[in-house]
Amino acid sequence: MIDLQDIITTKRELLSRETYSRTPINYSEDMAADQKDRYIQYLAGQNQELRLTSDAMKLVLEDFMAKMKGLEDQMSALQSQHAGLENRLSEEHKLRKSAERKVKSLQERLDFANQDRFGDRRQKIHSKAKKSDSDRKKEKDDYDGTDDTLRTDSIGHDQPQEVRESSGKDRDLSNRPDGYKTMGVSGEAIGHPSDLTKVPGRIIERRMVRVFSFRTFLAEECFEMVHYAEPGKKPKWGYFPSEGHPEVITKFEGTKATPEFLQAIAYEVYVKNVTFGLLHQWLTDMGMSISRNTLRNWLKKGKKYLDELVCVLKSIALEKDSIVNCDETWCKVRKYDHYKKCYIWVLVNKAQKTAVFFYENGSRGREVLTDFLGDAELKSIMSDGYNAYVFIGDELKSAQFKDTVHQVCMSHAKNKFVKASNQGGEPTAERFSNLLKGFFMRERECDDAGLTPKERLRERQSLETKDLLIELRSLLDSELSKDSAFRSQYYTEALNYLNRFWKEIFAYLDDGELPIDNNLAERTIRKLTTQRNNSLHYGSDAGAEMAATYHSVIGTVKLHGSSIWNFIGTFFKNIFNGCRDYVNMVPDKITLATSQC
Repeated sequence: MIDLQDIITTKRELLSRETYSRTPINYSEDMAADQKDRYIQYLAGQNQELRLTSDAMKLVLEDFMAKMKGLEDQMSALQSQHAGLENRLSEEHKLRKSAERKVKSLQERLDFANQDRFGDRRQKIHSKAKKSDSDRKKEKDDYDGTDDTLRTDSIGHDQPQEVRESSGKDRDLSNRPDGYKTMGVSGEAIGHPSDLTKVPGRIIERRMVRVFSFRTFLAEECFEMVHYAEPGKKPKWGYFPSEGHPEVITKFEGTKATPEFLQAIAYEVYVKNVTFGLLHQWLTDMGMSISRNTLRNWLKKGKKYLDELVCVLKSIALEKDSIVNCDETWCKVRKYDHYKKCYIWVLVNKAQKTAVFFYENGSRGREVLTDFLGDAELKSIMSDGYNAYVFIGDELKSAQFKDTVHQVCMSHAKNKFVKASNQGGEPTAERFSNLLKGFFMRERECDDAGLTPKERLRERQSLETKDLLIELRSLLDSELSKDSAFRSQYYTEALNYLNRFWKEIFAYLDDGELPIDNNLAERTIRKLTTQRNNSLHYGSDAGAEMAATYHSVIGTVKLHGSSIWNFIGTFFKNIFNGCRDYVNMVPDKITLATSQC
C-alpha cells in the first residue's frame, strides 16, 4: 500500500509538470459578469468538495496505514512464534528419534536376556545350544573401535558364538576311526593269578579280568634326628637311616611335605580348580590337622623354583622374530580392607609352544605389556581390538617396536556381526559374517593341506582372497554411507569395529606365518578364568602372582600335549634332588635335567 501511494504521488507530479509546460486556457473569456460569478461559485463549490474528499481519503489512508502497521506487527510476532515452534518441533523430532533408538536398543537387550533365561526357539532345531562367554562382564563387548563406546563400569553383554547348522543331515560314516582306545593304566599291571590247585574240576579256559582301583591316603613319617659331636668339631644334627628305610629325609625344602604331596596340592588347586577351603576340608576329612595358610605357604615354596623356570620360558617366548598372541582377563584381589578389580595378562608363542602369564600389581595399563616385552624384537603381536586401542595404543609404532606387526583378531569382528544378525535382527550383518567366514574357510583349507608359509602366502594373495576382500570393503563402505538413525546398536558396533581395525585385521594377508585370530590366547587364558569363577577372589597380590606362575607352567605343558601331573611331579622331584638346570627342565627337555649341587 505504501508503494501505491508513492506511485500516485509520482503521477501527480508528472501531471503538474505537463500543466505548467503548456499555455493555460481562459474559459471565461466571452462570458458575462453574472455568468462568471456563477461559474466562480461553481468552481469554488467543486474545489471545496474535492478538498473535503481529499481530506476524507487522507483520513481513510491514515487509518488504513495504521491498520496495516498493526497487521505487520502481528505478522512479525506470528513469524517469530512460528520460528520458535519450528525449533521446538525439530528438538522434539530429535528427542523422538533418540528415544526410538533407545527403545530399540533396550528391546534388543531384553530379547537377549529372555533368550538366555528361557532359551531360544532356534535351540529346537539346532544340535547345540548357543553358549555364552564365561566372562560376562567385560568392557570389551560393547567396544567398536571408537572413544564413545569405551566403558569402565564393567557392564557388558554376552558375546554370542555362531550358531551352527542343524545336525539333522545324514551321518557321514567315511570319517570313522580305524581303531578305538581301550581303558588302561600306564605301567605294569599288578597281576593276581588264581591257584589252579583249588579248581574243583577240569580247566576249560583262563582269562584276566581288569579292575581299576584308586588308593588315596595320607601318611605321617617321622625321621629320627641324632644330635652328635665329632672329636674336635661342633655338635650337629644328622639322620642315619636304618636298613629298609629311606636314605634321605623326603622333605621338600622349606616345607614339611614330600615332593609328591606338593605335587598333589598344586594339581588340585591350579589344574582341578579346587579352592583352598575345599582342599583344607578334604585333608581334614582324611585326618590331617593343617591350616589353609600353611598350604598356601607350601605352594609359595614351590613357586620360588617355578619362577626360575618361567624366566626361561619368557626368554624362549620372546626370541627374535617371534609371533606371539596376548590377552588379559580380570580378577578380584583383596587390597587391604577392600577388593579391587585387577588384571592378569598372558602371552603365547605358538611356534615355541610356550605360554607366560604375568601380573603387575593388577594394572591393565599399556606399560605392563611394554615392560614385559622389554627390548624383544618380535615379528608380530596379536590382540583383540579393545586392548589394541586402549592399552597398547601407539606403543608398538614407536622406535622400540617399529618393525613389529600389530594384528587384531578377526574372530572378534565376525562374532560382532553374528551378534548383530541374531540379536539385532540386521539381515545385512549375516552377509558380513559369511564373507568373514570365507577367510576362515580358506585358512582351514590351507591347514588341511599342510601348506608351508610360502605356499600359504601365495594362497592369501590369490585372486579368490582379493575378490572376498574387495566385496567386503565395498559392502562396508556402502553400509557406512547410509543413515544410521535406526540402525541396530549391535550392527553399529560391528561396522565401526571392522572399519577402525581394517588394516590390523587383514595384516595376516601379507605374511604366510601370521595367524588370523587370537583364539590361541583365548583358549590358554580360559583355565585361569575358570579358576577365577570358582575361587571368586585372590587374597592378595601374592596370590595372583602365584596363580600366574603356576598357570604359566600349566599352559606351556598343555601346549606341548604332555601330562601336567607328571611334569609337576618330575619337576619337584628334580628340585628335591638338587637339580637347578632350569634350561633343561622345560616340558620338552625335562628328562635331560641334571643335578647341579
